[in-house]
Amino acid sequence: GGARLRPPTELLMREKQEDAAEVAAAVITYCFCSGGMLVINKIAVSHTPSPALVTLCQFASCTVLVYGGKLTGLLRTDDFEWRKVKYFLIYVLSFSIGTWTNIKVLQDANVETVIVFRSCTPLAVCIFDHFIYRRAVPSARSCAALLLITAGAVAYIACDREFRAKGVRAYFWASVWWAVLVFQLTYGKFLVTGIPLRSLWTPVLYTNSLSILPTLLVGVASGEFTRARLEAIELSPVGGSWLLLSCLVGIGISWSGFWCQSLITATAYTVVGVTNKMLTVTVNVLIWDKHASPYGIASLLLCLIGGSLYQQAPLRDALSEEERVGLRESSLESSRNRAASKLLRQSSGDSSYGAAPASDEEDV
Repeated sequence: GGARLRPPTELLMREKQEDAAEVAAAVITYCFCSGGMLVINKIAVSHTPSPALVTLCQFASCTVLVYGGKLTGLLRTDDFEWRKVKYFLIYVLSFSIGTWTNIKVLQDANVETVIVFRSCTPLAVCIFDHFIYRRAVPSARSCAALLLITAGAVAYIACDREFRAKGVRAYFWASVWWAVLVFQLTYGKFLVTGIPLRSLWTPVLYTNSLSILPTLLVGVASGEFTRARLEAIELSPVGGSWLLLSCLVGIGISWSGFWCQSLITATAYTVVGVTNKMLTVTVNVLIWDKHASPYGIASLLLCLIGGSLYQQAPLRDALSEEERVGLRESSLESSRNRAASKLLRQSSGDSSYGAAPASDEEDV
């Protein structure tokens, strides 16, 4: 009898290994794209001093590539169906504002400032994870990790020369970007798990194509698309190359981001985005002359250490797969024992076991 129980267990273990491999692949891909995007955007906007224009190019190029892939049959995506598109409209507005404000922050602050604000997002997202997606309260280790992130952020801000020179005003755009990002990370989880989609290219197509109009409006409202501003831009071959690279990496981070969100919790996804910035810090220290002081770098490392210690919270009301398998095997074993006992009683002339309680059947 025990031999028949092994295939489901082995199948479950194999599936868990495959799931773990997929999660690892998604995280690595996202980290690679995200780690490079911050620096690439910084360089691109230095050559093309118009955050709205750079953002618009990224959205448009991604839309053309994905929709072209759909028309040629290379990519599988949903059509623009209102019953699905409507859920993306609010997200798209925040997505456009978030991307634009992120580039706006990079114009006025160093890269470490952006990373520290990003490091604080798990503190807010874990609250929404608990109440909206029914995740358990973070463990003691995870709470300690979040506190480390906060401590590092506070220490960094205290020594940042931008803050000492301009005070709170230096962090206005960073604060706006942070609030928008928290919403994106929380709502984005619903988009890839709560709506039936043909593939992850669907949210990539929806978000990028629907973001073009809001980006145009933001650019017009901010005065970035006036004739004088556009004529003042001198796009050199080097600048064009960096702009093209930012568009390609933008496609990669859009797809890998949704892939990663579909596999892990919103908070875990947020922490992944924080911890992968170590590569960005290293590159930033080597390239930019506007990087943080050694004390600031140490504070940033504290944030990243805290992010690496975070553990994904399980669902509040669900058993783990191992617990379910153990319960199922225990229930099957109990059922066989009862059946054997029933046959034994019937063979001895005792039929009292014939009226088994309904709960016994339900347990199976």
